[in-house]
Amino acid sequence: MAHVKKNTRGAVPGLAVHFERKTDHHTNKEIDVSKTYLNQDLMADGSDMLSRFNERLNDVYCMKRDDVKALATWIVTLPEELAEAPYEQQSAFFEATTNFLNERYGQENAVAAVVHYDETTPHLHYAFVPVFFDAKKERYKVSAKQVLTRHDLQTFHDDLDQDLKKVLPFYEKGVLNNKTLPFENVAEIKKYNDQFKALKDELTNVEENISAKKALLKITNQELDEIDLAEKQIDDFKQVLSKNLFGKTVIKPDDLDRFKTVLVNMKKATLQSQRNAEQTSHELSKVKEQLADVKAEHQKLKKSHQQLQDSQQESQKIDYAMRDMLKNDYGVTSIKQSDVEARAVLYQLDHNELTKNKTEATSWLNALTTARDDQETKINHKRLDWGIDQVKALINRLVELARALFKGMTR
Repeated sequence: MAHVKKNTRGAVPGLAVHFERKTDHHTNKEIDVSKTYLNQDLMADGSDMLSRFNERLNDVYCMKRDDVKALATWIVTLPEELAEAPYEQQSAFFEATTNFLNERYGQENAVAAVVHYDETTPHLHYAFVPVFFDAKKERYKVSAKQVLTRHDLQTFHDDLDQDLKKVLPFYEKGVLNNKTLPFENVAEIKKYNDQFKALKDELTNVEENISAKKALLKITNQELDEIDLAEKQIDDFKQVLSKNLFGKTVIKPDDLDRFKTVLVNMKKATLQSQRNAEQTSHELSKVKEQLADVKAEHQKLKKSHQQLQDSQQESQKIDYAMRDMLKNDYGVTSIKQSDVEARAVLYQLDHNELTKNKTEATSWLNALTTARDDQETKINHKRLDWGIDQVKALINRLVELARALFKGMTR
């Protein structure tokens, strides 16, 4: 639902043109200019994005390098549950989201907050200068790396979700749906969607190739028909000349013969073209066979895609059911990230889904240890201790296995 991007200074003017609709010549064909009047500028202070950006850069330290990411942009798309909601509720959603972003990244750093209603799906463009306080040098500095940390990105959706639920009474399902949770089949569906696009492009190219070669065949046959007609007209003309009442001809038959020779040469060239066209026709047959194979593969992928979508919908139902049960039966409205990671490890241990990678096993141990050291964890400490013992034993087995393999190689 929300996506972030880091941008250099050089990209800012172009982004400002798109965000603030400063041109009528849009490269994005999805923009419906008849709806542009619905767009909202949530920072309508009389200035524009570019001037705000330059003004903020003047107040903080920023390295003079072209590759410095001096602007960060979040795109937050309207959730599906609000697609049919009144304009007022949609507007309230984007305003609440902007307030959340201002609070998270500092309102003084914001340079744009624009809602676009004139594209396929309403969405918010929020742009800000990523600024942090450099305690060592005692100054504010631009650094996307320091602001958009891994922890910030991991907790963003959950924090936004909880904030919106507090301030919007009509907002229930939340932004944490199957599109933002790390389900494996979502990644698989993206992979298949990419393959579909490649297949679609390939189909288009093949069909255009077929159309072009059919047109070539048609033109070649027309040329042959025209030459045959010209030869017949010349023969008829010679017959007429020989019957002239005065016994004379204005154009000599020899001249016509020479002209006919020219036509014959043209016909030879055209016949060669026809042979080439026949070769092309043969190639077309092969292309059609390839096209049939491509279409068959496309159908297989389409079927797999449908199966994955069905599985995704089933996972979504389970997700909603689990969230409802946690909220209404156990009073749990949120889960800390450390608990999520620890519970994922415990689940794999419970189901004997053990990793064979020492690095991953070490990350499991860290996740369980972090949860146990957290005074606010909801996980039973005995279960965490059991999990830690299991992972330590697993790491020892992996180390022993690696040593045994190393000894075998050195003998």
